[in-house]
Amino acid sequence: MLYLVGLGLADETDITVKGLNIVKQAHRVYLEAYTSILMVDKDKLEAYYDRPIIVADREMVESNDDDILARADIEDVAFLVVGDPFGATTHSDLVLRARQLHIPTQIIHNASVMSAVGATGLQLYNFGQTISMVFFTDTWKPSSFYDRVKENRQIGLHTLMLLDIKVKEQSEENLARGRKIFEPPRFMTAGQCAAQMLEIEEDRGEGAYDPGSLAVAVARLGAPDQQMAAGTLKQISVTDLGAPLHSLVLLGKAHDMERFKWSRCDVRIHTIIQEVDDAAPNNLMSGDSEWAMRENFSKLYPDAMEHLPHLRFIEPLNPNTEKFAYPAEPYVFICDVVVRSEDYIDITKEMAKGITQAEWDAMAELRDAIAKDEGIGWYAVHNGDLELAKQEREAWDEEDGVEETNGVAHRIEEEQKMEGKFSRGLNDRIAQLHVNNAGLEQGDQGWSKIVAHPFRSAATHGLPRKLPEAMRDDWTHRTRCLQQSYPGLFSSSAASDPSGSEIAIYKRMVIYFLEWNTEYEWCHFLVMDFTDPGTPRGWEGVCRSLTVIKTRSASLLDLAVHISDAQLTLLFCSPNGDDYQLLVTVDGISYEYLGTGSTTLPKLSNLLPAKPLTVTYDSQYSNFTFAAGPVEITASFLSSVLPTDLCRTSVPLSYLTTSVRSTDAASHDIQFYSDVNAAWVASENNVTIQWELYEGSNMINASGDVVGDPSSIYSWFVCDCICWRNSLTYGRFFYLQQAYEFAEEMDVALWGNFTYSSSPMDAQNFSFNSGFSGNVRYQYYMQHSLQGIVDSDYRPFATREPVFAYSHDFGSVSSASVRYSIGSVQQPIVRYLASEGVVPLQPWWAQCYGDIHQMIDFHFNDFEQTQVLAARFETQLKADVDDYYCANMAMVFSNSTSSTSPPWVNTTQGYNGTDEYGNHYIFDSGNGYGFLDPQNFTGIAVPDVQEAEAYYSIVALSARQIMGAYTLAIPPSSGASSNLSGNATDPLMFQKEISSNGNTNTVDVMFPAMPFFLYANPDLLRYNMEPLYQNQEGGFYPNEYSMHDLGSHYPNATGHVEGNDEYMPVEESGNMILMSYAYYKFTSNTSYLLAHYPKLQQFASYLLDFTLTPGNQLSTDDFAGRLANQTNLAIKGIVGIAAMAEIARICSADDPSVAASYASTAAAYYTQWETYALDPAHTHTLLAYQWRSSYSLLYNIYPALLLDLPIIPDSLYALQSDFYPSVSQAFGVPLDSRHSYTKSDESMWAAATCDPETRRLFVNGLAYWLNVTSTDRAFSDLFETVGEGGYP
Repeated sequence: MLYLVGLGLADETDITVKGLNIVKQAHRVYLEAYTSILMVDKDKLEAYYDRPIIVADREMVESNDDDILARADIEDVAFLVVGDPFGATTHSDLVLRARQLHIPTQIIHNASVMSAVGATGLQLYNFGQTISMVFFTDTWKPSSFYDRVKENRQIGLHTLMLLDIKVKEQSEENLARGRKIFEPPRFMTAGQCAAQMLEIEEDRGEGAYDPGSLAVAVARLGAPDQQMAAGTLKQISVTDLGAPLHSLVLLGKAHDMERFKWSRCDVRIHTIIQEVDDAAPNNLMSGDSEWAMRENFSKLYPDAMEHLPHLRFIEPLNPNTEKFAYPAEPYVFICDVVVRSEDYIDITKEMAKGITQAEWDAMAELRDAIAKDEGIGWYAVHNGDLELAKQEREAWDEEDGVEETNGVAHRIEEEQKMEGKFSRGLNDRIAQLHVNNAGLEQGDQGWSKIVAHPFRSAATHGLPRKLPEAMRDDWTHRTRCLQQSYPGLFSSSAASDPSGSEIAIYKRMVIYFLEWNTEYEWCHFLVMDFTDPGTPRGWEGVCRSLTVIKTRSASLLDLAVHISDAQLTLLFCSPNGDDYQLLVTVDGISYEYLGTGSTTLPKLSNLLPAKPLTVTYDSQYSNFTFAAGPVEITASFLSSVLPTDLCRTSVPLSYLTTSVRSTDAASHDIQFYSDVNAAWVASENNVTIQWELYEGSNMINASGDVVGDPSSIYSWFVCDCICWRNSLTYGRFFYLQQAYEFAEEMDVALWGNFTYSSSPMDAQNFSFNSGFSGNVRYQYYMQHSLQGIVDSDYRPFATREPVFAYSHDFGSVSSASVRYSIGSVQQPIVRYLASEGVVPLQPWWAQCYGDIHQMIDFHFNDFEQTQVLAARFETQLKADVDDYYCANMAMVFSNSTSSTSPPWVNTTQGYNGTDEYGNHYIFDSGNGYGFLDPQNFTGIAVPDVQEAEAYYSIVALSARQIMGAYTLAIPPSSGASSNLSGNATDPLMFQKEISSNGNTNTVDVMFPAMPFFLYANPDLLRYNMEPLYQNQEGGFYPNEYSMHDLGSHYPNATGHVEGNDEYMPVEESGNMILMSYAYYKFTSNTSYLLAHYPKLQQFASYLLDFTLTPGNQLSTDDFAGRLANQTNLAIKGIVGIAAMAEIARICSADDPSVAASYASTAAAYYTQWETYALDPAHTHTLLAYQWRSSYSLLYNIYPALLLDLPIIPDSLYALQSDFYPSVSQAFGVPLDSRHSYTKSDESMWAAATCDPETRRLFVNGLAYWLNVTSTDRAFSDLFETVGEGGYP
């Protein structure tokens, strides 16, 4: 049977239960991917559905549907459609075709944009014909949609515009040549649609709509981050709603229920006021609408908006009518302060309090731009209807006696006197606005005295002993809702008696939020809602209000940790404001040396911050020292770089060793404390976290457990319990449900476990604890030990923040040390497309050590041996750097070596000096030129810095980051999905493209790491390329050139069977040839080249056709955009062909003509390349052919130098070396003439091709950037060469 299954709108979980069951049992599953798209990758669908998915493009569905329908009469085929199956006519055609072939069909419906567009507030009954809007080109601008829109508008109907998507589209050139080369996907935005509509209206001029016609733009409908923006077509044409998919609704005649309709009158159009949520919360726009308006105003009035960061918006109301002034009334703008009081006040005493001149000027600027004749006014609030308040108070007085009668009567009398100063409103709701609209400006006289009663409460009128009967039931519901949402705010006994004790709740509610009001003004929303018995909203309505409050408080009370720059150099950190707390207690005083947990508690006299002293790093360690009273603390993080030790390299854990030593030669009472919180493992703060504590492989599940042997290893296991555990086990540890394996959110794995381990070691007393951070930490601050309790209340990390702690007590000592290990462990680790299908791969460490407990045990106890091996690598690295620079007599020293700062370091003005080589230079820290030669003003290297030491600082960090981006996995075993049976000799190596789009084994990201692998262990390069070769040689990739990556999102190495990966054919084909030849060059492994020779010939064939004039292709610098005939891209292909000549000498030794043909072609191409690529004056190469004013780093000639390929003449190396100093900036040479940013890896490749003086300019410039810029990121490959060296 053929099943057409609707997937819904947003992600993998939108499928219906019936649809999911069908997909899981289908023999084949197709995903239609050209009429619409889901907002998640195919990999995530496959993980959730547990089925491989075939992407069906337009050609397959409309021209080759026989492939889809094949055998559908005898087996189940599922055809997945985003939205509803009949949302596109092409799907109806597929059903008709199936019926002609006597194939039974079944349709599984789901939500689509046609129904979900009701979320805009527009009624589906009022929609007319749906229109598709296509991308315009210079020569094709179809306007047939215009007639349909006009017909809809003439009868008052709304028009839903479905916007074009371009997936797997070919350029006109590729279509003409019959080449299966596809353009990158494009998705029309609502802004583009609106602009195209206005363009056609201007051309047709028939008045179907105009720039002021109202429309609603919708983005990512049905997703958690969906956005909507209402405005005119002109406004929407400049509105950016972010990522796809977008839709647009052009309004017809709005029904009363669809319009904005408010119960207040006398809100003067154009009046400018501020903080209206204190007075009229129901007038406020939705957050999405406000965001869109604020974005638009920031673009239209940037100078004014800069001074009005808290600008808010309310809807306009025509004071002459109840109806919304459709369609062209402008918005009311809010930009002053609210004055609140419990009694009458003189507004003249308050009117300018807290307002700066800049804010007044900004308000006036907005007023002049929007409504020049209007004034800037004040407003006042009266909570509650006056008549209703009078009736209630009279009822209260009858029950309560006369103790408050005189006071109430007096206030009512005063209110009646003031009533003329207020407009009553249409429905007498909770707030009424009075606007002084006399056009008064700051300093004007004549401000009126205004009533401002915020609440009917004890503070205003006294409290009755019993609520009026009419309020009692509703108040009980409200109280119950509050108890559920804020259990700590109310006691259960208070809520149980609505006849009396709820008054205390009422009072507490008002007072509680009044206290919050000083810092969080949004809390007034809830207070005003609760103190309005005249307009009961009931339990459901109050719960909705509470939900808004809770959502907003999650951002206002963000637990994100603000840590020092030193801490940010650590290699293991995670993305959710994850916290850790590290303390050393000395003679009863606790010193906080890492973390900010102390800020969550009241100030304690026995808790102080440690004083940071030094920070050092090398290729293995990050070391931090602190002063803590009479001791010095050293926190040393070890993430070992051991490229030849595959087992240790595969372990995903790092060490933290904290030691103390006495600085006064005396002994002191020493305790250590550490904890981590649950944010390390989850991407969202509302997902339940589960944790366990193990001693070795034995779970500790009771309170007050006795600590075992001093050598025992204790490990906290923390997992994201969005998944439940199933019965599949490896060793003694359970793994997460299959449905969420291989899925990430915000770069956080949704499967696996976070582990944090320690051991008693030499401590006299060792204890542990999990629980609420405030309780656990306070317990330690007071007792200097923990209770040995494992909290069993599993919860999200934002709910009573759970932490997992250890404490070590050493007694009186002069020195002591503790060790922790920490890491995130996923098992299985990669999802891989192999000949036997899509299989999970186990981590390499499982073959080396066994289960997770055995791996942790080995790693923790291997610390000393790891230190030995790490020191060996570090020593060799320094020695090799020394050898390289020995000609310059420059030696490498530890970067902790103190030295006198160069004289230019602290200068704020220009400085003239002489470097260590006797060269004069000028330097001004106030400009972006860096250090210049005063004779010709070309750049020179940063002076007084040894290039060898600068280079060492670069490669030490680079080694750690390269190894940190890779995982090693056991290759798939024939017939065994778990692939734990038997031992493999070589691993597969997988890389995540970090800080970009998360691709797996991106070829042009592997390529810059090639020199490190060739230096440290060439086999790592082979392990990294092997999955790519297996995929392409296994027939899983249809294109003739090399694939861009092995999967769109790590850890899904499932390739691109449809061939729609990012289009970089010359870039990646050249990279694969060069990396393969480089591996042979450094290992002499001839069999490797022979095994892959046919595929290499295929890549080379593509280069022969397209390298010399690569056209409008992307290079590895895809962030810079496409550019036709890039000089540097073309030379990569030419060098690749030259490398292919050397490969052919080996693999086609019996036919020398093959190698000779490649060599002669490469030489001929180079000759032609020079005529296109060189500036006419022959001073440098250009960014693109014959673009005379351009330049770029020519880093792709470095592989020719590295591999001794005789294709690049010495004259070209010299030409570029002489040119680079003429365009250098403070932090290096820009990547190309289009931008001021550069790339660190490509800068170093270019440096390697230059003479020593220019090479020093590059190397010292990069080290200078490392030293003088502040960042919260790791060593970046992309940064600005000017200003503060920030990120583009």
